Amino acid sequence: MEQFGWFDGKEARIQRSGGMINVYYGGRYGNIPGDGHGHVKATGGPLGENIVFWRLPDSEGGHVIVDNKFTIMNGNDLRLRDHLTGLF
Repeated sequence: MEQFGWFDGKEARIQRSGGMINVYYGGRYGNIPGDGHGHVKATGGPLGENIVFWRLPDSEGGHVIVDNKFTIMNGNDLRLRDHLTGLF
């Protein structure tokens, strides 16, 4: 299922599949591969209780700031719902 909304104030494309949520945001050409977009993966709950991977868009340095190897780690308090707004 694909939706659109906002992630940290940038337009975002949100894909939900099998308990995983992928958010692509901040790219130059509609968040397509190779356009410098940021990428967030979250698991748990309808809006992603835990962020397990987060790469900033190129415009913010492109650094990976969360990489839990796609598993939930104790103490991970980053929640997708705290950053995601305006789903449409």
